[in-house]
Amino acid sequence: MRIFLLLLVSFVIPWAEAEESAYVTDRLEVYLRTGKGIKYKILRQVRSGTPLTVLAKDPKSGYSRVRLRDGTEGWILTRYLSPEPSARWQLKQAREKLDRLSRENARLKQELETLKNQQGSLTTEKENLTQRSARLEAELQQIRHAAAHALEIQEERNRLRGRVAELERRLHQLELENQALNRDQSQRWFLIGAGVLAGGILAGLLLPRLTWRRRRGWDSLNSL
Repeated sequence: MRIFLLLLVSFVIPWAEAEESAYVTDRLEVYLRTGKGIKYKILRQVRSGTPLTVLAKDPKSGYSRVRLRDGTEGWILTRYLSPEPSARWQLKQAREKLDRLSRENARLKQELETLKNQQGSLTTEKENLTQRSARLEAELQQIRHAAAHALEIQEERNRLRGRVAELERRLHQLELENQALNRDQSQRWFLIGAGVLAGGILAGLLLPRLTWRRRRGWDSLNSL
């Protein structure tokens, strides 16, 4: 019974499935087969550095059951597997990574140079805007001063217009008074002239009569 158990354990343990990651060793290509041995069909050739998953190991045959990343499963010699990528694959990956880092470094340098140029442009633009803002502030102060002065001028102009209007009214009133005085004076001179004329006419009418009466009186006296 004990012998049977030992045989059973020795048979089960090699077939125990325990998935683990592995890589094809530093060999150009190895074969992935449908079974544990060279008599089985080759599914494909697996290149060095190819990552895969170990599903089971058979120490007796020296093969391991593996699964590729595309889902293909088969058997491959265990001695061609390594828990780490091969040196050639690691070197290739390192070179590719170095190339990526170099390109990334060059890109970052270019971006940094661009940012520096942009920063310089922004600094210049900021200085220009600051100077422009100062000019605009000065112009604004001048406009405010001119506006205040303009308001004073407008108020003074309004006052002068009021005074001119008042003077025009007084002048018009004086003209009317002058015209009235002129009319009164004309009327006075007209009345005086009319009186003189009337006196002359009256004198012209009265003098001949007076003269005739005097003569008649003298003649009467002479006749006596």
